[in-house]
Amino acid sequence: MEAQTAFGHESLAFQKLSHSQWTDYFLSIPISDSGLDVITREIDILKPEIRDLISSQGDNETLRKKVLLIQLLLSLGLAFHFENEIKDILIHAFQRTEDIIGNEMNLSTVSNIFRVFRTYGHNISSSVFNRFKKDGGKFEESLMGDTKGILSLYEAAHLGTTTDDIFEEALKFTSSHLESLLEGGTCLPHVSTLIRNTLYLPQRWNMEAVVARAYISFYEQEEDHDKMLLKLAKLSFKLLQMHYIKELQTFITWWKELGVTSKMPSQFREQIVEAWLAGLMMYFEPQYSGGRVIAAKFNYLLTILDDACDDYFSIPEIASLVDCVERWSPNDVHTLDDLSRLVFQLSLDVFDDIEKGVRSQPYHLKEMLEELKILVRASLDLVKWARGNKVPGFEEFVEVGGTALTTYATLMYSFVGMGDTAGKEAYEWVRSRPRLIKSLAAKGRLMDDVTDFEKDMSNGFAANAINYYMKQFEVSKEQAMLECQKMITDVNKTINEELLKTTAVPCRRVLKQALNFGRLLHVLYSKSDDIYNCSEGKLKEYIVTLLVDPISL
Repeated sequence: MEAQTAFGHESLAFQKLSHSQWTDYFLSIPISDSGLDVITREIDILKPEIRDLISSQGDNETLRKKVLLIQLLLSLGLAFHFENEIKDILIHAFQRTEDIIGNEMNLSTVSNIFRVFRTYGHNISSSVFNRFKKDGGKFEESLMGDTKGILSLYEAAHLGTTTDDIFEEALKFTSSHLESLLEGGTCLPHVSTLIRNTLYLPQRWNMEAVVARAYISFYEQEEDHDKMLLKLAKLSFKLLQMHYIKELQTFITWWKELGVTSKMPSQFREQIVEAWLAGLMMYFEPQYSGGRVIAAKFNYLLTILDDACDDYFSIPEIASLVDCVERWSPNDVHTLDDLSRLVFQLSLDVFDDIEKGVRSQPYHLKEMLEELKILVRASLDLVKWARGNKVPGFEEFVEVGGTALTTYATLMYSFVGMGDTAGKEAYEWVRSRPRLIKSLAAKGRLMDDVTDFEKDMSNGFAANAINYYMKQFEVSKEQAMLECQKMITDVNKTINEELLKTTAVPCRRVLKQALNFGRLLHVLYSKSDDIYNCSEGKLKEYIVTLLVDPISL
């Protein structure tokens, strides 16, 4: 079958490519519409059988199994195929939570039911875990023999809010035991791999496509796996891979025809695949293929803008660029210096190109443009601070820096790529700066600055949250780091809390975009590794996993 041979390239060959050769590599992969159609037809044959398993109601035991199946679908990257059925069954199941969980003493079962309800916005109480604790408040030591239960509890704890005190102890208990299991080497290899992946980044904060690819490999090695479900997961992921390659080719071709990078100084980041990958972090489903191309174009523009402001423009040059962007007049291009002219022209080209595809929703780009104007103004403030023109207060820096990190702009461009799914209300919601989005902005600024602190300081770049915290509160670097890391942990709890609120939110899919931005931050900045700016290591691993390695059917 043609679709099965579309990824016949060996990953080892890709591993040897330099960063600048990636674009040519992906352009060389043949992807045809007929191949996509073949896979789609096979998926459509299998989906009704899974749909029947989810949608029919039944007794408490049947409902429990359905909720557990939903968690499996989430892990395998299949839930998006059955969103309506999942929504309906969970409304019914949540009303019967007490009956479903009852006296259940299986840690994995309780943890996974908790995860499903919280993931879909149903605020199940964390008190369901009290049954696993001793009188002294510690978790039962007998649980240590239940590896999958411990893993599930660890995952569940990352959905905790500001009132879920039980999860602080749960994280200590589970992480310590999981690390001991890895050190002891007593687990089966595929279980050890799952533990290692989970400890690196839990499912709550990981990229959905990465979670799916890894879990498919894990599930295949489970003795009790459902063959039909595994086949559907593999077919679905292969279809995603083909969509990803095709849209990446569209974006690379656009970038080559634009020819902007060749006119820039050599130090400018040529992060084409990375720009697309950041878009994938905002939505991985096939129906948002066009959205990922739009996202890649915005990401490329924002990367060029960031490089120019940080490393090349004087403050007067940035001020002139900001003025041009705020007026948004093509006739003003000639008033700028050469490099500023290129950046502004790129902004015009990106918006003009995207406007051709969203003419039916003119407010999309209007709102996005307003957000870009706010972004460039915040970038000017950051450069002034970085060059010592002013020392801001810590809170002021985090707020402005969260805007400059593109938090609001990223959400806006993801809405542009969603078409009618994100109506005008979604843009107005972001523009109102709700607590959820402000928390994400603060989280992004803190995570970025914790990761890049040493590099920023060695480069003489003063605009860093750690630096300003040290100055304002007169503490050591180590103390400032600890405090900011604690803030990140607390912000995650606030984000989880806000994601459970549905009032004043246009729709759950819009909420999920906010969650996906939170995931993007963890993928980019976890473990003190700035993925976006490092073409080797974890970044290359993600690209190989998602785009290069074939998945056998």
